[in-house]
Amino acid sequence: MRSSLVSPIRAPLGASLLALALAGCGEQGPPPERLKPPGPPPTPTLEQLRSANVVGVFDQSVTLVDGVYVGEPAEPGAASRPELRLWDPTFRTGDVDGEPGNEAVVLLSSTGGGSGQFVHVAAFGARDGAITNLGTALVGDRARLQSVWLERGRIVMDVIEAGPQEAACCGTQVSRKTFGMEGGALKQLSSEVRGVLALAMLSANEWTLVEIDGQPLPADVDVPLIHVEADRMRGFAGCNRFTAPIKESQPGEIDIGTAAAERKACPPSQMDLEQKFLAQLDAVTRYTFMAGQLALYWQDGDRSGTLLFRK
Repeated sequence: MRSSLVSPIRAPLGASLLALALAGCGEQGPPPERLKPPGPPPTPTLEQLRSANVVGVFDQSVTLVDGVYVGEPAEPGAASRPELRLWDPTFRTGDVDGEPGNEAVVLLSSTGGGSGQFVHVAAFGARDGAITNLGTALVGDRARLQSVWLERGRIVMDVIEAGPQEAACCGTQVSRKTFGMEGGALKQLSSEVRGVLALAMLSANEWTLVEIDGQPLPADVDVPLIHVEADRMRGFAGCNRFTAPIKESQPGEIDIGTAAAERKACPPSQMDLEQKFLAQLDAVTRYTFMAGQLALYWQDGDRSGTLLFRK
């Protein structure tokens, strides 16, 4: 039988390695930290856009302050100034450029001192830690936005604009416009005429009152709302429910008859709102859309105003 001899030089080395291995199994340190792959950039918020830089509207980029930019007059002492306003209700988010993360889209209106009010659509993204205006495109002069949404990387909107024989102020043509990023710029990709303004466009939604003559409603009242069904409007006036006949004489021009309402009594603030709302509703002569909201214009002698509703 052969006996195995361990070299006196190798034996201590082997024993040392075995001891180190056993010690390592008994007390293991924390595993090395793994670097996580970077995630998509954050989606811009509406508040960030309200203080963003905007390009492609004026000759140079401008910075919004609380959603508004007002520039210097073209000539010293001139009353008119270039102005840019962001339309808060049009804020949408989604993928626009095909890159990781979502972008933000909003519409804005600009004036330069003339009678025109130019509507623009702008896309924003978070790039290198800052909110960047990826592109801005013109929608049209005095275009009225009915609705806007993002679909498969495109910005799609329905607008009311002037038709071939209409003045820019008073358009009734309904067009669907599509915008998208191409070659690093935001461009209009298509525009399709879909008809004319009609009451049927209102019937798919219930409309909630948000402003009377430019003033928001008090926070402590029950808000009026309306729903249009063919030749009749029904709704809630602030205290009582009501119905009223409605007739469209031509696109955008309507007559709302005297409302028949319940006779429930409410606190004075509610009753005051209801009486004012129903009186102005009875004086409505036309309607259109503003920043995706429904605008009913009323006139009573030399007095006039607007009832503004959201979906």
